[in-house]
Amino acid sequence: MRTTSGNSPCRGRGAFTLLEIIIALALVAILVSASLPYLFDSFASAEGDKAADAITEIAQETRRKALESGHRESLPLTAVKVGSATLPSGWKLEVMTLNDAKFHPPSKGQSWNFSAAGICEPLSLRLSGRDRQITLRFDALTAQPLHDED
Repeated sequence: MRTTSGNSPCRGRGAFTLLEIIIALALVAILVSASLPYLFDSFASAEGDKAADAITEIAQETRRKALESGHRESLPLTAVKVGSATLPSGWKLEVMTLNDAKFHPPSKGQSWNFSAAGICEPLSLRLSGRDRQITLRFDALTAQPLHDED
């Protein structure tokens, strides 16, 4: 026969007290609230990456159309759009052409031109949102984004 010491009939069963459960839930709530800003930042970064991918796809499609049709094609540039690719809320577009010294918002009526041979104007685009910037530089012959070597 097993005897228990003390007055508690629950001793030895391994049950949690209400105080222990409350402390554990409070710790979990603190950890979740501390990680939420980082979670939201990662979502915002992912939106910027998706927009950069969409711009690259549109550039490739426009180049392909110019080659197939044998006619010049253009992508209109605005502060929030490149062709049909709209930037996520809170993101803005800046451009730098071959003759520019620094990035600036697209001028009214500015477009990115692709010749009938598929050659595009040398262009760099910068997408800016919250605390992140994505810079895309494009090869004039292929309209592929160029990656800087580290």
